[in-house]
Amino acid sequence: MDKDIRVIDILNNPQFTDFKVLAGEKGLHKAVKSITIMDAPDPFKWAKGGEIVLTSGYIFFINKDKFCDILTNLHKSGIAALFIKLKRFFDRLPDDVIELANELQFPIVEVPMHFAFIEVINPTLLQIISHQSKRLKFSEEIHKTFTNLVINNEDTQTIVNTLSDILNEDILYYDFHFQKSYYSKNSVPISKEITGKELKQLLETHQYYTIGLNEEIYGYIIYLNKKSFEFSDDDYNILTHANTALILDVQKKISSMQIENRHRNEFVLDLIMNNIKYEDEVKNRSSIFGWDFTDDICVMVVDIDNFKEKYLKPESKKVNNNLENVRERIFKYTMYILKSYLKDVIYATFSDSIVFLLQPDGKDAKMFELQLKRISDEIRDTIVKNFEFTVMVGVGRLKDNVMDIHKSYNEAVASIKIGRIIYKKNATVFYKDLGVYRLLHSIYKDEDALEFYTSSLGKIIEHDEKYNSELLETLKCIIENDWNLKNTADAMFLHYNTVKYRYKKICELLDEDLSEHKNRLNISLALIIHQMIE
Repeated sequence: MDKDIRVIDILNNPQFTDFKVLAGEKGLHKAVKSITIMDAPDPFKWAKGGEIVLTSGYIFFINKDKFCDILTNLHKSGIAALFIKLKRFFDRLPDDVIELANELQFPIVEVPMHFAFIEVINPTLLQIISHQSKRLKFSEEIHKTFTNLVINNEDTQTIVNTLSDILNEDILYYDFHFQKSYYSKNSVPISKEITGKELKQLLETHQYYTIGLNEEIYGYIIYLNKKSFEFSDDDYNILTHANTALILDVQKKISSMQIENRHRNEFVLDLIMNNIKYEDEVKNRSSIFGWDFTDDICVMVVDIDNFKEKYLKPESKKVNNNLENVRERIFKYTMYILKSYLKDVIYATFSDSIVFLLQPDGKDAKMFELQLKRISDEIRDTIVKNFEFTVMVGVGRLKDNVMDIHKSYNEAVASIKIGRIIYKKNATVFYKDLGVYRLLHSIYKDEDALEFYTSSLGKIIEHDEKYNSELLETLKCIIENDWNLKNTADAMFLHYNTVKYRYKKICELLDEDLSEHKNRLNISLALIIHQMIE
């Protein structure tokens, strides 16, 4: 269907067979939206564009010297054509008017004298209204087609195929949310030529239409056979209805995925929190998701460093929304990397961490550990390169029974907690490699451990609270720098004498000779327990 009725279509009306094109024939393709009568030399002031201007010629007769100027202004105002009666005031159009009309491609059409204006206006308006009615009916049919696809729960491929048929074009729909491409059913040979191209390249080399709502982009309709062209009104009409159908399709899938994610998260949470007491329940619930827990299994936790600290600051809602978006993108990157190495990745997401239940898939324990080390290093490197955040990765030990998976989870969480004591941030920590830290973590809440910690560091903590000093932080930095005071001063950006004074004060409060290895070991262990408690 043509996007608009044109001047040539009006002239092809059987009632206007006696009408004659006097000039501007190349402009007969111009769209016509209305028809009006010209009874003043300046009708262009009220023009909206697309009008046929009907005149007896009298205005031009009394303004002969302004004929060309009026014609120019009519053209600039978007007037589609001038229909004029000759013989009454003009025997023929002036040569300069004909020349100008041809140059501007502005149609001037002679209306026979016996036609009353109403005999021109009514058939023209009827033709315009009839055409608009057909366009409305066409729009309704398109709307009905895509609405039925959504109501009948048709899949994305069916929507794309239907759109391709209506447009009569080979197209590709790239689903931006799920990162998936859908080629129309007739575009298989073409798709082979462009599958190697990235989305950015396709958008640069092919005509496309953005599928979206407000400022959110859901995807792109890419024309495979056309590099550059102007969308017609019909194209926009069709694509607008397709836009609604595809957005509803995506939102339906997102909603379905969110429901599944919620049930999956609840199941994983029950597993790692030891809320399931019977293996039959695990088998029944895991079968819903197609999961098999017959192999050994361990937990890997990827936790975003300092995320809660930033999120809980009294920032604006916009800042927190941006943080949530960053978190989701970090999770997506992490899942993408895991899935590129392991075929079955079971996971659940929490406020600032993502928990994976991983199985060796036939690899021995050593090979599996090396693979997890490689995976976690890639995750950390990728996050550092793409975000302002870093992540800690904690890995629990393999368990031969899924009912013990909560133990592996606790080990992974402990690995992250201890890892932040040792490395601060951006590290991978395997629970099996923690050595003495593992031992301390298993007893740091015991009464004896608390008594050991308070008797060792209590006086320093009390002094810091009373005098707002930084003796505990200084002691921590001294230990981290292997008891070297000069290196400690450099690390804390303090004068050497300041650190020397603080060290002396620490020794006085502890009443211990910290040059002895035994005393240094005790204080180091007490400080680790303190950090675990904190």
